[in-house]
Amino acid sequence: MAPSTLTTLISPAELSYLRSSLALVPPIRPDARTPTQFRPLVAEIDILPSTNGSARMVWGDGGECVVGIKAEVEPTEPTSYGKRRNWVEVGVEVQGQRDDDPLGVFLGMTVGESLLTPTSTLTERLVITPKFHWKLYIDILLITPPLSHPATLLSLSTNLALRSTRIPRLISESDEDPIFDDDWDASIPLYSITSQLPPITLLVVSVEERNIFFDPTREELSVGDCVLAISLASSPAHDAPKVIGVRTLESGTGGIAADAKDGVVAASIGGVKRRVIKRIIKESLSVGKEVFESLQGVVDAN
Repeated sequence: MAPSTLTTLISPAELSYLRSSLALVPPIRPDARTPTQFRPLVAEIDILPSTNGSARMVWGDGGECVVGIKAEVEPTEPTSYGKRRNWVEVGVEVQGQRDDDPLGVFLGMTVGESLLTPTSTLTERLVITPKFHWKLYIDILLITPPLSHPATLLSLSTNLALRSTRIPRLISESDEDPIFDDDWDASIPLYSITSQLPPITLLVVSVEERNIFFDPTREELSVGDCVLAISLASSPAHDAPKVIGVRTLESGTGGIAADAKDGVVAASIGGVKRRVIKRIIKESLSVGKEVFESLQGVVDAN
C-alpha cells in the first residue's frame, strides 16, 4: 500500500503510550473494544438495480464502500487454471484519487487473490457449458478515503455482493449456444445457502506475544509487531471456516519499544514466533465463524 495514504500522524510518545496500553493484560484499546470486537457497521445488499449483485457497507470509522457485480457470457478456450483467473476482473476506485493510483491497484489485487484461490470454488461456479462461462466484473467504489486499512471493509462488502448475485437460468442444452430464461424471477443465485460461501479477509495485529487484535485501527497497525491478512472460506456445513490464504502486511513501524527516549522510538528486534502465528490463525477461525454468521444475518434481513 502507498505509505503516504495511511501514515499515522501521531507523535512517538503517543505511539509508545498506545503500545503500552495494548500490551497490558487485559489490554486497553483506545475505543474500549475487546480484542475480538469489530467497530460498528451498517450493511445492505441489492442496492444497484442494473447489476447482477450489489452491496453497500459503512464502517465504524466512516469508511463507506459500494460493490457492484455484472456478469456476461464469454466463450471458453482450452485453458489451465491460471488463465481461469481472467474470468474475474476486480477494479477498485478510491474517491478523490486517480484510476491508476497504486492504492486502488493494490486493493484490487488483495480482493482478487482471496477470491481466486483454488479452494474458493468461484471459477467453478462460472462454468455454463463446456464451451461457455460467465465473466464477472466486480467494481468496488471506496467512497471515503481510507482512515484505516480497508482490506476487511472491501472483503466483507464483496462477500455480500457475491452472495446477492443472481444469474439467468440456462434453458438450452449443454452442447448448444447458451440460451437463458428472460424471467428474472427464475434466475438462480451464484451462491446457494448450502454451498461454500465467498471468502472473507480479516486483518489481525499482534502486540508482544500475548495480545491479538481484530479490526485494528490505523494507530494500532502502526504499533503492531505483526500484521496478517487472514483469508477464510466457510465450509458447506458452515460448522467452521478454513484458512485459504495468509499474507503479511507492513505495520508502519514494525513494532516499537515500550518507551521512547529523546523523542526516538526504537524498533523491535527479531521476528514473530511461530506460536504467535499459530495462535493468530486459531483465533481467526473462531472469529471468522462469527463474521460469517453476521453476514448471513444481513442476507436474511434483506
